[in-house]
Amino acid sequence: MTDDAEGYDYRGNYKAAVEEALKGGIGVYADFDQQRQSESFRVLSGDRSRLITFASREGISTGHVETLQTLRSPKPLYQMVAASEEDAKRVRSYLQRISG
Repeated sequence: MTDDAEGYDYRGNYKAAVEEALKGGIGVYADFDQQRQSESFRVLSGDRSRLITFASREGISTGHVETLQTLRSPKPLYQMVAASEEDAKRVRSYLQRISG
């Protein structure tokens, strides 16, 4: 999905999301929820409490937080899925704010 107004492509940002999380920030990449047949976002952080705080501040439902082991990090990253339509809108809004 490309937002023509902002010129931002949400697809294929996995590497950038992992890099951002490893630097101590919040990384986000687009995914597709097979069950719901809709776009979702995965939100990553190296710090679980930072991830929960981010979700709370942005109004994103905090459901299941899982760990994600990557080859780029000796410690696991924490991952949360923003799958609902409202959560996806809030993540898109966040991405537009940080990119523009």
